[in-house]
Amino acid sequence: MPTTIRIVYLFLTVFWGAFIVNFFMPLDANIGVWVYWLGIALLVIHVLELLLVGSKLKAIGQFTSRDIGMVLLFGVLYWKPLVRKP
Repeated sequence: MPTTIRIVYLFLTVFWGAFIVNFFMPLDANIGVWVYWLGIALLVIHVLELLLVGSKLKAIGQFTSRDIGMVLLFGVLYWKPLVRKP
C-alpha cells in the first residue's frame, strides 16, 4: 500500500475517533461543531457510495458486515482496490 494511502487511512481513523469522542466529551465549541458536521457529511457520502457500489461488491463476494463497515469508514480507499482486482 502506498505511503499516501496509509497516511489518509491514519487521518481518517483519527478523525472518526475524534468524531466518536465528540459525542461523549464535546470538543471546543468551534472545533466540535466542525467535527460533528463534517463527520455527518462524510457518513452520508459513504452511505451513498455504498449504495452505488454495493452490487459490485456483492458480485465479487466482498459484501460482509466487515466490508460494509470499512466502506463506511474509508470509502473509495477501501472498495476501489477490491473492484479493480481481476
